[in-house]
Amino acid sequence: MNPENEHDPQNNFKFKLKALNLLFLAFLAIILDPFCTFSIHDLVQIIRHENFKTITISSFSLIFLVTLYFRNRRRKVYLLNFACYKPKPDQICSKERIMKIFAGTGKFTEESLAFQKKIMEKSGVGDKTCVPRAMMAVPVEKGIAAAKKETEEVMFGAIEEVLEKSGMKSKDIRILVVNSSVFNPAPSWSAMIVNRFKLRHDVLSYNLGGMGCSAGVIAIDVAKQLLQVHPRTYALVVSAENVTKDSYLGNNRAMLLSNTLFRVGGAAILLSNHPSDHHRSKYELVHTLRTHEGANDASYKCVHEEEDEQGTIGIALSKNLMAVAGEALKANISTLAPLVLPWSELLLVVTSLVARKFFTKKVIVFSPNFYI
Repeated sequence: MNPENEHDPQNNFKFKLKALNLLFLAFLAIILDPFCTFSIHDLVQIIRHENFKTITISSFSLIFLVTLYFRNRRRKVYLLNFACYKPKPDQICSKERIMKIFAGTGKFTEESLAFQKKIMEKSGVGDKTCVPRAMMAVPVEKGIAAAKKETEEVMFGAIEEVLEKSGMKSKDIRILVVNSSVFNPAPSWSAMIVNRFKLRHDVLSYNLGGMGCSAGVIAIDVAKQLLQVHPRTYALVVSAENVTKDSYLGNNRAMLLSNTLFRVGGAAILLSNHPSDHHRSKYELVHTLRTHEGANDASYKCVHEEEDEQGTIGIALSKNLMAVAGEALKANISTLAPLVLPWSELLLVVTSLVARKFFTKKVIVFSPNFYI
């Protein structure tokens, strides 16, 4: 969702919160104004004349406003702990072995095998990466049962580890957000997790699908927004992708890329808005940001699940993917910069922009230092 969209619920919430804070400060100033020059003598005179009405009204108004402020202020969100799923040693697969598996399927031409080997060597994939057992089977398995088994191992394993690390019980979780882009069976992954870990009956569960690599960040933002309206709550975010379902046994080059880039993996993140968790948390979540480029046709078409000429299903990655990602990153940084940069850096940026616009085009726009 575009952060600058005036209909964005997140922005509306921020606006209302700022308005409430300003209103609170205004009322506080009005109430405290008569007391700015107060002395002990004045207090004695008020008590002597039994003029308690002013004090009573002012005191109750102050208590009401302070209570209202603390109930509606933006709650801090903490990352208590996280866990990344670590596959079993028997799932380790070197580049040489994976190429033998590809050749053994009999589905790829020599050109396709050579292309995948070339991409794999350039992509940075090492010899200690892991693949699902279904890919090492003979023949390779791509059914729903094999795909579900892979994701269950990843998600359940990561959740068990993060709960153990945090010393938490599954019943403590009140918010659950799960994302898996391509493989979304019924029941949903969120329902499977609720059943496997016996989460509470009033858990707020959400299942995100078809949202690509950005789904992990979106899931964190969804949990963050829910934690703003549910006090003293724990949220569990689970992110994974399915390699068994995503593997492609065909010869379309755009679809072969997914075979060489993705491996088994997943993560579980535990968030909290309990004030008491401040000291034991690893991080505080300050800003989340998303720029939606879906209205742009190039962005919309850069990653698609489709069939090739022979009817084989795969994930097609467009040649424009890196350019589109670069534009989205540029837009995100432009929106994020004012939130994280110090005033000194922002002042230099504004000064260079003003000089370039009103004086000379030769002025180079200042590039802020994000490492400060």
